[in-house]
Amino acid sequence: MVERAIRKYYDEIFRYCYHHVESRAVAEDLCQDTFLSFIERYGQCRIGDKVRNLLYTIAKNKCRDYYKKHTPLIMGEIPEQGTGECMEEAVIVRQMVLGLPEEYREAVVLRYFQNLRYTDIAAILDVSPSLVKYRVKRGLELLSAMEGGGHGTRKH
Repeated sequence: MVERAIRKYYDEIFRYCYHHVESRAVAEDLCQDTFLSFIERYGQCRIGDKVRNLLYTIAKNKCRDYYKKHTPLIMGEIPEQGTGECMEEAVIVRQMVLGLPEEYREAVVLRYFQNLRYTDIAAILDVSPSLVKYRVKRGLELLSAMEGGGHGTRKH
């Protein structure tokens, strides 16, 4: 079960960590730490626990601990390949998302960058699904305001 979880979720958890720290090497370390903690806790898990949610919760805490100890690296290497314009847009979006307050940033990252459902995000953040929906909506409003409201979400 543990080996299957590692194979299934490693890339997903790595991308989540990378989004937080913007450094491939640090993200790999955080991802490995996440899975080590998961292995240590595995025996304590209830059978009904969702492995994916537990991994995201552990990764979220590892990223927070990292930020407490280090100054975050802004815009290191970008692992995706694409045109210069696409890469520039990706850099801008990442900087804007990193500029959100943490509670909104976490909700937006988990919803749109990790494609998780509201109920899963609620379990990871230990809040209600309605609060997750609010945080995502508010995070998108803040991003729209940063951008100047250019995507039709600005109220007239």
